Amino acid sequence: MTIELRKIESASDTSGLAEALEADGAAIVKRALSPAQLTILNEDFDRALDGIEPGLRHPPSQFFVDFYGSKTIRIDGLPGKSKAFVDLLEDSFMTRIADRLVLPHCEHYLLNTGQLIQIGPGESDQWLHRDENAWSHFAPPHLLQVEAMFALTRFTKENGCTRVVPGSHLWESDREPEEDEIGRAEMDAGDALVYLGSTIHGGGANSTSDEWRRGMFFGLVVGWLRTEENLYLSVPFEKVRDMPEIVQERLGYRAHEGIGVVDVGDPMVLFR
Repeated sequence: MTIELRKIESASDTSGLAEALEADGAAIVKRALSPAQLTILNEDFDRALDGIEPGLRHPPSQFFVDFYGSKTIRIDGLPGKSKAFVDLLEDSFMTRIADRLVLPHCEHYLLNTGQLIQIGPGESDQWLHRDENAWSHFAPPHLLQVEAMFALTRFTKENGCTRVVPGSHLWESDREPEEDEIGRAEMDAGDALVYLGSTIHGGGANSTSDEWRRGMFFGLVVGWLRTEENLYLSVPFEKVRDMPEIVQERLGYRAHEGIGVVDVGDPMVLFR
């Protein structure tokens, strides 16, 4: 039995995407990136990846070495590496779906992390997980995060396309998926798998001998949580100064009521 993921034919169909996410916890958006965006992002990341080897460079523990894989290249700080990424963070179907699903639970939302994830030949399956488990110290009362994996190259079962479990966002936290409940997000370059932080998923194994699967992760989270990526350090401040105000806010430079203040006030004054 093959699990079919719902496909949204246009990135402008925010209502259809919201309905699919609420029902299934995941959906594929066709042609989420234009050909021009796809070309520019790949060119930007080609430069950023120069000299980067697979595996974590500064792992906080052995758990993360095993979890992220030894044959996968990851980099973050994407807003400082690609103007095309900044444009998506400023205004895109992802910010519009976050306006609809995340914003009701916060004053404003943040970029949780942006990662370039390039799975190499011989990589094994990543453990299936929920991204909201990053905040396992409390039981979230509502949706925390919406996120996407953009296919920057073609995603196939053989080269490590993302595995995802539709409907798992509605399960009890201790339920494990059976093999026949796991779908595979095979996508053309430019498509995106969009899913909730409570949906079970994981990177796939790359069984090819010479093909790298390149994806771009993009996650938006409620503004009152500490983000997974320390964007204050991964994105140079001098570059943030030149970014649109809404992007500066989504990188964490706007106080969320009394959280994240500087001199007991709003850090956005630093840009004025």
